[in-house]
Amino acid sequence: MYQLGDTKRKLYLVSVKLNNTEINMEIDTGASVSVISQETCKQVFGSDNSLEKSPCSLLTYTGEKIDVLGKRNVTVIYNSQSVDLPITVVKGTGPSLMGRDWLLKLQLNWKSIFKIEQLSHNQEPEKDKELQDLLRKYPQVFKEGLGTLKGTKARIYVDKDATPKYFKARPVPYALKEKIEKELDRLEKGGNIEKVEFSEWAAPIVPIVKPDKSVRICGDYKVTINQVSKLDNYPIPKTDDLYATLSGGQAFSKLDLSQAYQQIVLDEESRKYVTINTHKGLYQYNRLPFGVSSAPGIFQRTMENLLQGIPRVVVRVDDILITGSSKSEHLNNLETVLGKIQESGMRLNKDKCVFLAPEVVYLGHRIDQYGIYPVESKVKAITEAPEPKNVTELKSYLGMLNYYNRFLPDLS
Repeated sequence: MYQLGDTKRKLYLVSVKLNNTEINMEIDTGASVSVISQETCKQVFGSDNSLEKSPCSLLTYTGEKIDVLGKRNVTVIYNSQSVDLPITVVKGTGPSLMGRDWLLKLQLNWKSIFKIEQLSHNQEPEKDKELQDLLRKYPQVFKEGLGTLKGTKARIYVDKDATPKYFKARPVPYALKEKIEKELDRLEKGGNIEKVEFSEWAAPIVPIVKPDKSVRICGDYKVTINQVSKLDNYPIPKTDDLYATLSGGQAFSKLDLSQAYQQIVLDEESRKYVTINTHKGLYQYNRLPFGVSSAPGIFQRTMENLLQGIPRVVVRVDDILITGSSKSEHLNNLETVLGKIQESGMRLNKDKCVFLAPEVVYLGHRIDQYGIYPVESKVKAITEAPEPKNVTELKSYLGMLNYYNRFLPDLS
């Protein structure tokens, strides 16, 4: 996204033909020149990628420099007008902007542009018939219970000469004991774990209390397998790259994979490495558990392979975000994703999914059709954070600041 505003702006779009290719352009009176992205340039000019050098120097709303590739002339058709005008091409993807240079040459139908219409994607999702008809086509995706990815198993790679690490069970607070036992029983009944009598490897557990007061059990693998396993170095996408894919989106759907990692079965050889030691004895995971250092890379590779080639879809480990430049494109992309997930055998938690929302919170940012913004609660955490007392606390605070560096001019 090369347009990152810090305030909401209403978009005024106008449909024009560039070299007989119809595109929507955003009217931007703050831009001195009209701009299209590298991706849009390919759509308009095809293999003809000749550009003249441009003297322009462009910045985003937050002061970040935009890479200008060059400029060229294009035949612009609007209503009965046909005018040859210059266009500046910038690197990557992003909205097409109609700046002041074009506004001086084109006679726009302002009455039509300012016409207020109720967009169909602003309807409440539960009342949107098209959306509900689409969701009913994929009942298996939203079925209760743990899904299982078909056709592949996860593997944890460990050096054959590695010395096994075995740790005793840690004492647990009495108040959590019953909840931990219930969770172990649930995991065992669901086939996630199975009881074993002996193991060379064993990690103590870390019980995490969830908002609903239930307990999630995680193995403390940093003291065992994470020290000797080979890290899966599959790259996790950068936040900026993900948001570039969302540019031009009008509404957003966010999908939540039920129990995420545990929908992937572990191969037989790997299961011994993820044994946990509890006050009820030893349990071995049959599925990829949380806490294993290679799990994010394994899951990212799996999801990217599953959803590759679907436009305007971003995947960051277990988070899937879908958009489209129109409602029909959005629903087409959503249907393709749901079809792939149902075919794979994986499942979604429908109660945590969001469909056709005008804005969503994703990876610690609030996103809508106008741009991306910091989340209020995270800004509050930064502004109200206590003064760092040591190097560790200072590093932690600087990390919080750097996460929102795009919104902090002259941060360095």
